[in-house]
Amino acid sequence: MPQDITTTVLRNLALGGGNHLVEFDAPEMAREMQPGQFFMIGIPGSETLLRRPFSVCGLPGTFDDGADGALQVLYKVYGTGTALLASLKPGARLSVLGPLGRGFEPPDNAAAQPVFVAGGIGSAPFPALAATLRDKGPAPRMYYGARGEADLPLLDWFREHCADVVVTTEDGSVGERGRVTEPLAALLESSAPDSLHLYACGPDPMLRAVAATAKRYGVICDLALEAHMACGFGVCLGCVVPTHTAGPMGYERVCVEGPVMRAERLAW
Repeated sequence: MPQDITTTVLRNLALGGGNHLVEFDAPEMAREMQPGQFFMIGIPGSETLLRRPFSVCGLPGTFDDGADGALQVLYKVYGTGTALLASLKPGARLSVLGPLGRGFEPPDNAAAQPVFVAGGIGSAPFPALAATLRDKGPAPRMYYGARGEADLPLLDWFREHCADVVVTTEDGSVGERGRVTEPLAALLESSAPDSLHLYACGPDPMLRAVAATAKRYGVICDLALEAHMACGFGVCLGCVVPTHTAGPMGYERVCVEGPVMRAERLAW
């Protein structure tokens, strides 16, 4: 069940490139949270009235230096709300509603290797997922694409905790120059379809490209969708996407039926 709490910032780390990792105390919420689920986070008393959605990045035990019972959120400063969040010091108060939405599930085939596909800040849900899958099957591979070096937060963490990390940048500053779907397609072409399970999060054009690539090679693919949300629990209907399973209306809510959806379910 979602909880609506006011809690305390434990740390708020600047990672460079406008990326930050905020940690807050939420032991009861942490016991219910699953990778891929999200929070609606607000700052009590601030000028920003609506809370904003953020994926859970770290569960207890994900990061070695995380406090007991704490949760972590990875975010990038884009506007007023995230700028206010970045300004918070330890001891500041947060209003947090969560856990919300449907999270990731382990691979359907226990022997399949998880493959994470991230675009920039879309890497946010994968540390928690990697920690949850630890010692339960093959170690995950990571395909990490971004515009440039500044848009690859937690890259060193992924290199330490994944079997392999393939990096692509549009400017060629790190890894291969190009888009992440190019080396991903090469992996899928050379692998048995049931030997891999894709998990993707990032900008909508990247998700569409990953979904199309997975379909072409017959590989299971779960997408963590991004959407503008006002409520986070299905009332405002501001985050709907077209799906094949939605019935006569043709749309489902990212905040309730998602954010994680099987790629084949989406009517793209």
